[in-house]
Amino acid sequence: MTTPVRRTLLSLAAASLLAAALPATAAPWAEVGDRALRSDIELLAARGLIEGPTTTWPLPVGFLAPLQDAGRLAKQPEFIQFAAARVLAKLRASSRSAGLTPAAEVRFASEPNLIRDFGRSAQDQLDARVGLNYDSDAFAANLRVGTITRLDGNDSRFALDGTYATALLGNLQLYGGWVDKWYGPGHVSSLILSNNARPFPKIGITRNNPKAFETPWLSWLGKFQIDFFVGLLEEDSREDRNTGFGALRISIEPVKDLELTVSRLSQFCGGDNVCKPFRAAFGINNTDNDRNASNDEGSFEIKYTYDFNVLSFSPYLQISNEDTGPFTHSYETYLGGFSWAGPWGTDGTSWRLVAEYTDSRATLDAFGFQTRLPGFAYNNDQYTDGFRYRGRTLGFSQDSDSTLFTLSGLLATTNGWTWRAAYHNSHITTAELAALQASGSYLRNVVSAQPVTVNQFEAGVTIPWRGFTFDLGARYQDKQPFPDVGSQVNVELGVQYRF
Repeated sequence: MTTPVRRTLLSLAAASLLAAALPATAAPWAEVGDRALRSDIELLAARGLIEGPTTTWPLPVGFLAPLQDAGRLAKQPEFIQFAAARVLAKLRASSRSAGLTPAAEVRFASEPNLIRDFGRSAQDQLDARVGLNYDSDAFAANLRVGTITRLDGNDSRFALDGTYATALLGNLQLYGGWVDKWYGPGHVSSLILSNNARPFPKIGITRNNPKAFETPWLSWLGKFQIDFFVGLLEEDSREDRNTGFGALRISIEPVKDLELTVSRLSQFCGGDNVCKPFRAAFGINNTDNDRNASNDEGSFEIKYTYDFNVLSFSPYLQISNEDTGPFTHSYETYLGGFSWAGPWGTDGTSWRLVAEYTDSRATLDAFGFQTRLPGFAYNNDQYTDGFRYRGRTLGFSQDSDSTLFTLSGLLATTNGWTWRAAYHNSHITTAELAALQASGSYLRNVVSAQPVTVNQFEAGVTIPWRGFTFDLGARYQDKQPFPDVGSQVNVELGVQYRF
């Protein structure tokens, strides 16, 4: 078969997938947890087919509306057309005709993953839930009821994770429930808010479409996104019971393909702490002489994407600030990475390669790497549970005073299969923090109480089949966090079914 004929047939196949994938009732957003979906969305954004910031997840469906322009997509290479088809097909699978439909998901793991990235993985050996979905043009809701437990039944926890409701009010999307969040450009880690910890209940508001302001005074901001929510860290074992949590995140695109983002997260009230939520929201000065009655984190992020017509390249940086000034006495941690993507062969398959480094050893001043402050990341003397929920850090999976280097690859085929592989090198905690933790200080690392270096290799495949999605993975790590010793091989199987 000649190349032009082959390309024509592939284009027709992609076009038919696109036509079949256009949902009559749109899913409210692209959820956290699907690596391939995120990769495809970023690939389409690099080509200008999706516009606006794409580092705040879930990503509302309004961002993806341009993909329904079949004429515009028909001019794109095969691998771009198939990426669009996969995105729209997943939206169709996540949306149903208006009304109630059942859904179920179960994940088995010999042990939960030590290093958690953007992808969905089990929170314990058994992570199972069943529920109902409801969709209409302006309202959507998911009910999920399940359990997270060891296979022997010990430490069983009731879970409503994934339960939420959303409603469109013009271009504003209101939401509430146990919604997973991901704030940041990182594919492996986020310093401030990720799916490492289980979602806590929250209510919030975001923009469904990132369209720019029309007024000349603000149009220079370009397409932008705002996400705001308040929630409750309500676990029984928390020392500061019923701690409030608030977040505000603003992303702008003042120049095409350049994303600039600032975020502010606050813990307030809870336990014996002074409960002044408005002071927590507007009190940005926090020094030894003028302390705020909250535990705050801020971040600044920059991401740039350049499309070389065939390949796309994205460097990115995230800097997290702990509780004080932006430059001096800033207690900052850092994440940086590069992402490359392009076609694999000529049949519409695409690949992505990511190199990422995260360092949660806080510096006294911005980029002052000579002066480190043990245990300052995610810990606070007013809120001794820190930025954690149900035993896991809200941001970086390796917790305080740790580094993680990852090299990962992903291959998305035209039949919907996704292959992945990754190498991780993690240095968990430091001798200085371990000594403080042993002395009974509130400064600690919850992953390992003693320093350990872990090399982990993992590989997996995700396979869609009719209404099922199968996810299989295997991991080998040469060491384990203290007090465990020795190497370990783990396997994980996930099955999702949408009726």
